[in-house]
Amino acid sequence: SECTHRQPVGKEIYRKGTLSIWEVDGKEHKIYCQNLCLLAKLFLDHKTLYFDVEPFLFYILCEVDKHGAHLVGYFSK
Repeated sequence: SECTHRQPVGKEIYRKGTLSIWEVDGKEHKIYCQNLCLLAKLFLDHKTLYFDVEPFLFYILCEVDKHGAHLVGYFSK
């Protein structure tokens, strides 16, 4: 089955033009944040955060078009 999500979970906190930033709480969306960290681990072999995501907020940069919001990058704090 095809995924029906067209934007990240969480709350959109900024938008200018085609760029938007979403804030995602690791406590509320644990699986989503774990999957985001595992995706990053494919590119960063020293990445250590990918299971204990609950204490972190994730900020996701997306490019928005008529099909939805597409992940460009993220950081967590």
